Amino acid sequence: MDLIQQAKSSVDQAELFTIHRKSAHIRFSSGSLDLVAHRNNSACALRVLKNGKLGASYGESASQEGLLDDAMAAAAFGQATNFGFATDLPTPTSPGYNGRTAALSAEDLVEVCSDVKSRIAQAAPDAPINMVCQAESGQRVLETSEGVAAEEAYSRTELSVEVPFPSQGTMIGAAARIISNNPIEVTDEWIDSLLEMRSWGEQVSAPSSGRLPAILTPYTSRLLTLSLAACLSGSAVCKGVSALADSVGEQVLSSQLTIREDAMYSGHPHARSFDDEGVACQPRTLIERGVLRGFLTDLSSAADLGQPSTGNALRRTMFSEKIEDVPTASWLGAIIDPGDVSWRELIAGIDEGILVTRMSGLHSSNLLQGQFSVQASGFHIRRGKAVGYLEKTMMAGNIFEDFCNIGAISQEREYTAQEAMGVAGLAPYILLNSVQVTVG
Repeated sequence: MDLIQQAKSSVDQAELFTIHRKSAHIRFSSGSLDLVAHRNNSACALRVLKNGKLGASYGESASQEGLLDDAMAAAAFGQATNFGFATDLPTPTSPGYNGRTAALSAEDLVEVCSDVKSRIAQAAPDAPINMVCQAESGQRVLETSEGVAAEEAYSRTELSVEVPFPSQGTMIGAAARIISNNPIEVTDEWIDSLLEMRSWGEQVSAPSSGRLPAILTPYTSRLLTLSLAACLSGSAVCKGVSALADSVGEQVLSSQLTIREDAMYSGHPHARSFDDEGVACQPRTLIERGVLRGFLTDLSSAADLGQPSTGNALRRTMFSEKIEDVPTASWLGAIIDPGDVSWRELIAGIDEGILVTRMSGLHSSNLLQGQFSVQASGFHIRRGKAVGYLEKTMMAGNIFEDFCNIGAISQEREYTAQEAMGVAGLAPYILLNSVQVTVG
């Protein structure tokens, strides 16, 4: 008997979430291929509501024995809930699926990376190249006892390349990334830009400590979006711990910033049409010219707020994305509107400042209040040019202060990944006019 049908006779409500994944993964270290792997796996999570309490169990497939018994046993000691599972049937469209991507093998990825290695070596024969390339595809399936039965496919590819700086060893270098739901295509412009950044790191250059302009790359836009994910979470709003709990309709960021939630955005590698609770994703504007318009909710926090779920439930924590993670509200597609200048113009207009390409330590910041303190990696800018890479450089502040003072936003945007310390979406380069920088 189907597990959901079986559950109907034993519990008040049931929800079955199943994911099937197939992936190919390769790695080059210092120019040599050292990992080739294929993976194929499935996992499922059963949640039940019985006598107003929530219980869950996990397994490899819905046919695994004991799933329902384990979930009911957990519900006997589970937390009381005030929500029910999804009732409205979404319309799955598989916006993030590409058949050519789904068919990629590890051998195909080796060919891509070997080509990239050869092209980089022509321009920089001394460079030890580090690369990680992967292709993943699969299906998400969500069923509830309330009549929801939804399934959609997805696929995506990712290429990360790091080229160590000249004469600086092999541990630090220029890095670039491509994320797509199409097979990876590496342009000459992309390689030229990577090698240009490598040339900027021929030496260490320390900026002055104090308040300086800082340019965030699309990859480091997570400084903003991850903080907003924490503050806009319906759970944090209900508990009164979010800095934005009472700020709907108020100016909370620069009027240059408009951020939309659009998990179905065309070309978005993490695109999807329903969330991890089977609720249809809803494109909408969360920050409109700096004004807060709403929050991100899952079924639980939406019930607490007395409103329908916005379709933002995701099984992940700050550091993981696995079947056992409890669904919580987060961005599924944070789309930041572009500006009207190029990212090179942003650099050219700075007398002294920093270009931030990577950060560490964001997890220890007080994101719910918008406070951050991170170690910044990237480049020192002086008189409109990058003059060396950053070392022992800290950047600190509050997003509700520093992101109210934006100099400009770039025309160019890049896709970002839903991963540890990351938010899926599309982001430009953002120039903060003034942020606290400490060196040493």
